Amino acid sequence: MPQCPICNAAVWMGERYCATCNNYLPHPEEEDHFCPRCSIRVAPQQEICHKCKSALPAIAGTPSTASPRGSRPLFGVRGIVIGTGLVIVALLLVFLFKKSPGPPQPVVTPPPQAPAEQTPAAPPIRPTETAPSAPAAPAAQEPAVLSAPTTPSPPNVTTPTPSPPMYVVNAHSLALRDGPTVSAPRIATLNFQDEVELLETSGGWGRVRDVRRNIVGWSNMRYLTAGSN
Repeated sequence: MPQCPICNAAVWMGERYCATCNNYLPHPEEEDHFCPRCSIRVAPQQEICHKCKSALPAIAGTPSTASPRGSRPLFGVRGIVIGTGLVIVALLLVFLFKKSPGPPQPVVTPPPQAPAEQTPAAPPIRPTETAPSAPAAPAAQEPAVLSAPTTPSPPNVTTPTPSPPMYVVNAHSLALRDGPTVSAPRIATLNFQDEVELLETSGGWGRVRDVRRNIVGWSNMRYLTAGSN
């Protein structure tokens, strides 16, 4: 298979431009022509560069000496491989230089120090003997004062608070409202035989507390019957 003379890439027979480097593929009997703007190989009778789209009136039909046939770009595949190898070798040298131990450091031994002068210890101090003190006379005891007997205080007697009277609902359902009027909003609904505690009364209405649900509201006393406390 033929190859491109610029990038050595394989090309098909009959192709006019290389698919890899986009250069013109000349015939053996043709001379080289290059674009003066982008330096890419062009056809001999080409008027517009197929890469940079610039006009080529000066080189149409005349050979160009800008670059001989078979020339290579400044940085080809081989140059890239060589540059990469040099970078790897430099990195290895730097790594080995850091890992290698340096020259041995001299060990400095301190000079011997002269022994410190010992000072003689002070003689022990003998304890001084003190004469025994005379026994102290016993203090006079004061006669105990008898306190008057205290009378016990009576125990606190708490009187039990009477529980509110119990009532039973005698209707099928009874409204429990927020106030002692029919227009007051309804809080809950009491059912038949529900037990309530009567807290206070006002105008035929009673303020009661639902024992089962612990809800306080106003209901009509007409539908409440006194129950057993």
